[in-house]
Amino acid sequence: MGAGQSHDQLMPEERRLRQDPEKIARIVQYLSARQGTQKCLVNTEEEFSQHEQDKQSMKILKGIYKRLDPTIMKSTLDVNGEVQLSFKYDFNRDLLLVKVIRCRELRNRDVRSKASDPYIRLAVIPDSRGQGAKTTQIVVETNEPVFNEIFAFTKTELELLDSKLIVQVWDYDVSNRDDFLGEVIIDMTTFNFKEEPVHTAWYTLKMETDLSITGEMDISMAFQAPDNLYVTVHGATNLSPRDDSTLAEPFVKVSVPGVGMVCKSEVQKNTLNPVWEETFHFQVPCEELLFRYVVFHVIDESQQEGNESLGQVVIDLHLLDPQQGYHGTHKLADLKNSERIRNKWSQSATAQEFRESFQAHASVRHPNFLFQQQSGKKVISVSCRKARSHAKIRIVDGIAVN
Repeated sequence: MGAGQSHDQLMPEERRLRQDPEKIARIVQYLSARQGTQKCLVNTEEEFSQHEQDKQSMKILKGIYKRLDPTIMKSTLDVNGEVQLSFKYDFNRDLLLVKVIRCRELRNRDVRSKASDPYIRLAVIPDSRGQGAKTTQIVVETNEPVFNEIFAFTKTELELLDSKLIVQVWDYDVSNRDDFLGEVIIDMTTFNFKEEPVHTAWYTLKMETDLSITGEMDISMAFQAPDNLYVTVHGATNLSPRDDSTLAEPFVKVSVPGVGMVCKSEVQKNTLNPVWEETFHFQVPCEELLFRYVVFHVIDESQQEGNESLGQVVIDLHLLDPQQGYHGTHKLADLKNSERIRNKWSQSATAQEFRESFQAHASVRHPNFLFQQQSGKKVISVSCRKARSHAKIRIVDGIAVN
């Protein structure tokens, strides 16, 4: 109604409303209730939207932790695919001929592309002749590359008996460090070129093995019926240092997988030849000695740089004579690709820290940028120095797409 509008100028319906105060009160009540309902609906929609955002944020957070978690990064779950190789030995010219044929089902590691740009690097160890590594051509944008390239390494028959071929698959990155896609180490003693001149096979790719690990462990075991296993770690010799100028501060973790107990020795300071002389007790029934085994993991402790593996030893308990006991020296090696070590890895302290850290981040909704409304395309790069792992994850409008 305008400012100068008289009562007589009111519409008949408005006039009737003016004459019925109760009806006006009911309409006001209805409008107020409707406004409250609309406000409630808006709040519900906002809460629903926030709930969906939180769900996506949790998926992104889980994706980040999955890529960083050592139980994933240190297992073959992070490596996929196979490489097909063919071997031939030229006895007249002392040449090992290796044909790199193809790969299949490689895992794409670059979040910016749908496929890898793979190439293969080959090296024979020991390399006393200084032949170095040999590299194939890069095959662009495929997880099923075909190479069909032949490489030659000079090796006498005697040298071949002590040789291993390292085959590594890499994903070329023009703007960053190339991504490791897996490797296989082939012992040349497995071939008999005189009986079978050409060997062709598919090899499953695995995580990279640290071949620089050296040293030996002196170990003894004793058994007392019905279920008392005593494991003594005497010492180790010639451990591999982090670098030429730093000695190690080694300790040993001892476990019998399936028993549910992990023992730890004292840390020996500044030495590559530690002496522990420590005995650990495990409860293992006599009938289980046939299939149980002991895992020894030597670790270099460092508060500044993080702990570093110095190698493992695995001893099958069927070697133990319950009456005579056992005493032996074993070479340390990087055994993380073995099924036994991968099964054991999930019990590590670092993995437990990751689980606890994930719960803490989820409960306090941190980092903040993950729990905000996302728009556009983003690539998040994260790293964990302690786990020695890094990861990238791509987000499109708040949804992780990789």
